[in-house]
Amino acid sequence: MRVFQHPNMGADWKCPVCKTNEDKPIVLLGIEGTQEGHNMEAEQFHLDCIDPLYYKDRNILTQVL
Repeated sequence: MRVFQHPNMGADWKCPVCKTNEDKPIVLLGIEGTQEGHNMEAEQFHLDCIDPLYYKDRNILTQVL
């Protein structure tokens, strides 16, 4: 996962988790169903807002929003 030091602040962006537009590191998470070839739409999330949980026995990564 690539970390960006600043979000793209265009179009009144707000983190989907904390609902703020603070200028702090973000990651891009792909949006399911938007892939065309090697391109996919993505949403910005503050890095410190995501807290994934890995179910090793089922090979599932989850995030509760």
